[in-house]
Amino acid sequence: MDIQINSSDFLEVLPIIFGVLIAIMIVAVVFYYFVKKQDDSKQLVTRKVKVLEKPIQQGNIEWYVMQCENGERLKLRSFQANSLIIAVGDVGVVSYKGQTIQSFQRK
Repeated sequence: MDIQINSSDFLEVLPIIFGVLIAIMIVAVVFYYFVKKQDDSKQLVTRKVKVLEKPIQQGNIEWYVMQCENGERLKLRSFQANSLIIAVGDVGVVSYKGQTIQSFQRK
């Protein structure tokens, strides 16, 4: 049983693979901006919170679980993972729209 791969077969498939990768990238970018813009249209809410968890980070998106003074828990995300530094145990004032953190100020 001989398996032969011709370089011409690979060169015929390469543009298809490249095109699929570009299509996936375009869909991901459009989805990212759609989700981000969806929260921008919502009302800005400001609350005093304590950061309980930082469960996951997906690329430049970080998620946080925060508890308000009244005991309510919020699951909020930040699209500013590189510039917005929030650690578990921080207490401060968070401003957010929808599920997206706009700012966090430690107290």
